[in-house]
Amino acid sequence: MLAEYKTKTNIGIGVGILLQILGAVLSGVEGIAIIGLLMQIVGFIMFIWGCSCYAVGKGYSQFLGILGFLSCIGLVILVVLPDKHKSPPPIK
Repeated sequence: MLAEYKTKTNIGIGVGILLQILGAVLSGVEGIAIIGLLMQIVGFIMFIWGCSCYAVGKGYSQFLGILGFLSCIGLVILVVLPDKHKSPPPIK
């Protein structure tokens, strides 16, 4: 994976998941449920952005980040895809 996309991926996916969880908790609180819903939406968008960065970092199209709509299943699919930027092992 390209190093320049590693940080973006970690931020997008990590913050996206945290915002979704926090938003889900706040959605149950009367009076600030709308803030929780907005946090979930922003978290979802960040998660998809992180998945897009992950796909680009592995050498695929950014549009493969749409797998983020599948949440954890989409992330698992991205993880198992082979890294096109990985250098081949040295010949002995």
